[in-house]
Amino acid sequence: MPYRAKDSPAPRAEFSHPHVVMVLTHLCYYYGGLGDDELFTAFDHLAQSDRSHLEYHAWTKDAPGLSAAFMSLEGVNLRDRRQCQVEIFPHLRTAKSVVDYFVSRIVFPKEMKEFPHKLAASGWDLGKVKDHPTTGFSGTNDSREVLPLDVEYLDLGSQKFTNALVLCHLLGPENAVAPIDCRGQDLSDAERLLQMVVGLERPTQVILDVGAQILELGNLDVARRWLEIQGGSHMQAVVFFDDNDEMAVVDRKGHAEALQTSPYAAQLDVCLVYLDEAHTRGTDLKLPTYYRAAVTLGAGLTKDRLVQACMRLRKLGLGQSVVFCVPSEISIKIFECTGKSVNADIDVSDVLFWAISETFTDIRRSIPLWAMQGSRFAHQRGTWSATSSAGDMSRTQAQSLLEDEAQSIQQRYSPRRGDATLPWKYPETDSHGYLHRIAKRCREFEDLRFDSSVLSEEQERELAPEIEEERQVQHAAPAEPAPHRLHKDVIRFASLGVFVPGSDAYMPAFCALSNTSAAASFDPAQLVGRKQLFASADFVRTVTQKSLPFVSDQYQRSVQWVLTNRGKAEISMLIISPFEAQELMPQLSISTKASLSLYKPLTNLRYRSLDRLDFFTISAQSTSPQVPRSLAVQLSLFTGQLYLTSFEDFQETCHFLGLAEEETPVGWNVAADGFVLRDDQGRVGAGSGITSSPVQFLKELMTKIRQNGEDIGKSHMGNLVNGKLLCRSDFTV
Repeated sequence: MPYRAKDSPAPRAEFSHPHVVMVLTHLCYYYGGLGDDELFTAFDHLAQSDRSHLEYHAWTKDAPGLSAAFMSLEGVNLRDRRQCQVEIFPHLRTAKSVVDYFVSRIVFPKEMKEFPHKLAASGWDLGKVKDHPTTGFSGTNDSREVLPLDVEYLDLGSQKFTNALVLCHLLGPENAVAPIDCRGQDLSDAERLLQMVVGLERPTQVILDVGAQILELGNLDVARRWLEIQGGSHMQAVVFFDDNDEMAVVDRKGHAEALQTSPYAAQLDVCLVYLDEAHTRGTDLKLPTYYRAAVTLGAGLTKDRLVQACMRLRKLGLGQSVVFCVPSEISIKIFECTGKSVNADIDVSDVLFWAISETFTDIRRSIPLWAMQGSRFAHQRGTWSATSSAGDMSRTQAQSLLEDEAQSIQQRYSPRRGDATLPWKYPETDSHGYLHRIAKRCREFEDLRFDSSVLSEEQERELAPEIEEERQVQHAAPAEPAPHRLHKDVIRFASLGVFVPGSDAYMPAFCALSNTSAAASFDPAQLVGRKQLFASADFVRTVTQKSLPFVSDQYQRSVQWVLTNRGKAEISMLIISPFEAQELMPQLSISTKASLSLYKPLTNLRYRSLDRLDFFTISAQSTSPQVPRSLAVQLSLFTGQLYLTSFEDFQETCHFLGLAEEETPVGWNVAADGFVLRDDQGRVGAGSGITSSPVQFLKELMTKIRQNGEDIGKSHMGNLVNGKLLCRSDFTV
């Protein structure tokens, strides 16, 4: 039976560490692979997933001996158990992708919820007496009541005055309190705070968000927005911590870089500073003497955390000052704590009084858990001491170290007794007198409840025993269908195979995506290329636009019919609507200048690609049009085709999009998503004509618009937009 250490966070149900998966995979190989019951369970789970055919394709790649009749999921009849056990399962038992799927999707979500027993550890084990003692440092001594008994707090006489000194600095007349105005409900919390800070009478150059009031924006977004609101100030940049916990700086042009390598490292007097809640401790910046900081307050903010945040201003009380930003919910708590009227003004002393009361509340809440961990440690230490003297540990002693983890519904949710006594389980093993000292400290706090849900609250949060998924289909908003129209210039293309310059009957196909959400970060007009792929106005126009701005994601028409001209030196394509195809069929059946082809993007490898337009063609000529691969690639990208037919098509796709098709060549500068920032000739996009990365645009087009939000990670295009390189072996069948 596996055991794990507590009170560290428990593994979640979705836990699937790759090393653990690898070990379990090897165990499956050793014991002959998955059994029939496990494979039936895996197939049942697979059938309920969104992209079952993609996952099953990965299974079949690891089962080369599987019959061609079962290479698609539709060919597997789970009701025919004998066929599955004899003809299918022997090839899938040890397939790595199948074992990985079973372990990560079925084993972990079920078995990692809880164990019958747990072998627990806590901070008491770290702080126990040993040959090489553990030492640490704390800026204040507020947490000394919840330190393990073996940890001695060295309250040096030369440092005793520091707590009072910091509070004295905060009570200085230069510090103030400012309420956060909750009016203007259309503003986010971040916008409201930034506007309040910029609007203060005295300039404020630092924001210390120790109260965690900014949640909806990342640190970089906060920094950029602060510079925008700051306007024409002489401040040129904002210092912040990036996603890698490295100190960075962003200037007014939006350029972000590491602070140490930037010119602002020696010019902090022209920089604003934003520190999120996680970095209001341990950060040391030499800020000018006149700097002022806005310190946010939040629920459960203790004096220790508040003072530590304020001391990011190393010269507090010597020129530097703070202003406490108080949201409405915290002001109510301060009024309740101080007994002031709700119409009274809040001063700095009120804020400190509230923070000290929150500290006491936090300690009282922590003492019961501290006592339970201490009693556990006392028992374990007594057991280990007995083992050391005997030279060996008996099975009974080993089992006594275990604690029950799994609980019945009655144990977990039944009403608890009104008992506030200390729940010592093993007083007979307390040879060092820990329990007596723990009880003495607990009696210093009044009305501690050891029967409340506080002691099991941490365990309740860790287990998260139920994973509930509920799919909600979001339908397109009601809209009025646009009337169909067959334009004369479309008829001219069908009969003569030529385009009319400047006609409003058609447009470059990618320009039809300009009003989608994917076009917010990239102009699809850059993908027009040589203007060979067009879409008719009737194809593009699906609903009547009654308001602006209009986002057409849910009203994009799928591609079914493609017109190609014949007899031209350079072939062109025109994507048309089913209405136009129906109207033009009689004329195209006798035309020698153009042909109409049925098309569907390849989203499943069970079928062959139709991008050669040779499946169903209407034309007076007997042969299908010869489609250049460069034009077929453009058609595939526009329609959301997930699979490429060959490695050459992958190279053509990379060339068209300005992406690197191989590992970064010497002299090239390639972004993380594969876009060529500069090749060996100094060209952006490697000569494709694209000036900015189209990867995010394509990702949204493929997933959100063309595939209705379904996962495409296992497909060729999914790998491409996720920055993965493909090789020839990825296209072998």
